[in-house]
Amino acid sequence: KGLSAIEKLIQSKKAVFEAGHNGLQAYHACAIQSHLHMVVENGCGAMEASEIAAESQGFAWKWGGQLVQKWIWRWLTHRELLVSLRGQHTKIFSIINDPLVCAELQSFLRSKKWSMDPKKLAEFSKKNMVTQVAEKYLCHIIETEMPQGLKKYLDLELFPRIHLKVAKGVSFCTAHHWLHHEGFKYTEHKKSFWVLEGEHTLKKKGVGHGMHQSDIICSTYGWLEKASQSLEYGKNYDGYWTGELFVKQAWLAKKIIPAFKELHGPEYQALIMVDNSQGHSAYSTDALLVSQMNMQPGGKQAHMHDGWFMRNGERIVQPMIFPLEHPKFPDMPKGMKERYLRNNCDYTFKTLKENLPKALASVELKTIQLWEHWMIWWMEAYRSGMDAKMAQMQVKKFSSCIYTSHRCIPETLACQFDT
Repeated sequence: KGLSAIEKLIQSKKAVFEAGHNGLQAYHACAIQSHLHMVVENGCGAMEASEIAAESQGFAWKWGGQLVQKWIWRWLTHRELLVSLRGQHTKIFSIINDPLVCAELQSFLRSKKWSMDPKKLAEFSKKNMVTQVAEKYLCHIIETEMPQGLKKYLDLELFPRIHLKVAKGVSFCTAHHWLHHEGFKYTEHKKSFWVLEGEHTLKKKGVGHGMHQSDIICSTYGWLEKASQSLEYGKNYDGYWTGELFVKQAWLAKKIIPAFKELHGPEYQALIMVDNSQGHSAYSTDALLVSQMNMQPGGKQAHMHDGWFMRNGERIVQPMIFPLEHPKFPDMPKGMKERYLRNNCDYTFKTLKENLPKALASVELKTIQLWEHWMIWWMEAYRSGMDAKMAQMQVKKFSSCIYTSHRCIPETLACQFDT
């Protein structure tokens, strides 16, 4: 039975030995198999079989034979292999295993500040690399960049911050072993990122039909079912969850407060903590929101309150709606198109002939030069044999508009400033 069990363990694809199939624990299993096979199948003596089995796995025949005897007893009695006690001695404690230090190191690795070439890492994250180059770069990241970045961060930043003096610093091998121990691995998604073993990424809501649930949970009664609000989101359904719907759920529809009073009584007062995105915040109906403005040629415009701007230290109010006495657009929203046409056009062909040269002359020299450079990059890309898609990716590298948000810059660009 012992021989069959050890053979089944070695041949099993699910078996995981410490340090893999080329590790010390795997050699122990092979030595046990060799010993039992010689004793059971060939009728060899126990001591002689132990020495031969030990020597066949690279151990000293005499000393290794004695160890094989102990391994055999442990396997036949408990069906267990010896486990390495490396780093588990009671008198040894590594500073990098401290929970606070581990949290700092995990935060550092997620920030991508360990990268030696942030631009190249950004290209890899955006999948702008050829497959073979990307695989080679990924191996370089795992085996070299991350351990070296971690070692540098420990020696130069973290240890001095906690007033710890290290003689030789953390070795590259120790940093590599810590990454392996913590389970850092690369996970391929539409946007690539690093996750810890045991953690998973939050999936985004998909486009299309789905169910949104706005709920209230209480520390004394749990889930308040009567305060719950469901919504089928989607273009052709109930739309999407907004701050206005939350206000209706909380007060106008009278769900949350009555449900709370029904369970706790009228003498209690509720302290409500809302986990709600600021993007869903409720605004006044006439708020100046770009998302409510109609940028298309047709359709209606939203009625918004007056805006204002500063001129020579004086605040000047700018109405967003035509007055009631306007001859053509009474009490209607103003538009940039109408304003420009009012100031520059009278809808005659004569004026068109006059304005066309002015429009062409209004183009700045800098704009023309930028366009010229843009065309040069396109020509160079096509000369190198690229197709349209590859040429577009190549030209995009030289674009000054690498991000579109006016509120923040991408993390990859921020990392370049940090370095």
